[in-house]
Amino acid sequence: MFQEALDKNLASWQSENERLTRESCTSLLKQLKKEHLNPVLAQLYGQGGAKVMPEDVVAGYNRIEHDYKARATGAKDVFAAVFFEFHPVNEGFTT
Repeated sequence: MFQEALDKNLASWQSENERLTRESCTSLLKQLKKEHLNPVLAQLYGQGGAKVMPEDVVAGYNRIEHDYKARATGAKDVFAAVFFEFHPVNEGFTT
C-alpha cells in the first residue's frame, strides 16, 4: 500500500513537472522568436525585403536555438520536444 501511494505521488509530480516545463519552454520560445526572428521577418515582408538574405533567417533560428538551450529549464525530454514542435518545418514531417 505504501508503494502504491508513493507511485501515485511520483506520477503526480512528474505530470506537474511536465506541465510546468512545457508552459515555461513555450513562453521562452515565444519570447525568443519575438526577439530574434520577428525583426528579420518584419524586414523580409517590409520595404527592405530584398535585402534580407536566407542566412539572416537561419541566423535568427540559430540565435533562438542557442538561447533556448542556455535558458530552458525543467524536464529535458519535455524541453527538447517543445523545441522540436516549435519549428514549422516539422509540421510537414509529422502529418
